[in-house]
Amino acid sequence: MTKERKAIKCEGRFNGLRTYLYGEVLPIVMEERNIVTEQDLSNSWELMKDDVCELNLADPRDPYFTGNPCIPHPQHKDIMRKSPNENFLSLVPLIESPTYSIENKMMIEHYSLSMGNSPQVSHRLADFVDNQRNYLERVIQRTPKSIVLPSGQNLSGYHISSDFGVGTIIHGGIKGGGIRSDSPFLINVYDQYERNEINLAAVIGFWAQDDAMLVSQIQSSSNARLPEGVPFGVAGLYLAQILAQEIGFKKIMTYSARKHPIFSEHPEDWIQFGPDFVIIYDNSAKKLGFDGGRTEVHEKRLK
Repeated sequence: MTKERKAIKCEGRFNGLRTYLYGEVLPIVMEERNIVTEQDLSNSWELMKDDVCELNLADPRDPYFTGNPCIPHPQHKDIMRKSPNENFLSLVPLIESPTYSIENKMMIEHYSLSMGNSPQVSHRLADFVDNQRNYLERVIQRTPKSIVLPSGQNLSGYHISSDFGVGTIIHGGIKGGGIRSDSPFLINVYDQYERNEINLAAVIGFWAQDDAMLVSQIQSSSNARLPEGVPFGVAGLYLAQILAQEIGFKKIMTYSARKHPIFSEHPEDWIQFGPDFVIIYDNSAKKLGFDGGRTEVHEKRLK
């Protein structure tokens, strides 16, 4: 009997914009290719740049270009995420795998610089994306065992990888399924209990702007668990903080539960999921010494 595969139902953020990009623009520009170059993005932007207002209307509760004056409901603006510049580099975070892949890491570096990050941080973010399977060991020369959680437990027996692209599906491992990204930069934690058998335990997603890491996704997977003894949100946010320091960010930020963009897009979900977000975001930030309160943003300066 064939094992039923888990379906990934979540559409991810900016679904209207991404549907337009993948349904109307990229098929014309890319034809049969799937490796995206900067010229491809430049050509794509030329086709869609006059439709930015209409594209924001497609995602009125969570528009991608939040600095655009034609957004009809400014109260829904993501208060923490910096609006991308309205040029072809703004399309870089929207390239999702496995449908397409970025040609080279310089595209990541150029995008990062356009978002106000320093050359050092931008270069390290390019390496973050370019070494997805073994970023931890190859680039920052650390092992999962060297990452000690606040509980005193380490991540020995886990595999940490990186990925890129809003809408990218992070594979769930041998149990199937996965998690769709709501953020461009992704930290994926797998339970590796056999050499070739891994299962997804967590995805931590972030944006990079003005030398600050903005954590916007801390999501667990039913396929595996992080070590017992430390709350899931604390473990996820702490891992993000460690990588933020290694990359060279000056600050790490995250949303309060009330200000998280998922509840701007889906306010009806607050009753069901709001208490979980309070635990994952607000309580975790407080335990890790972030500034801010439950109705505000959380941030922490890094040494």
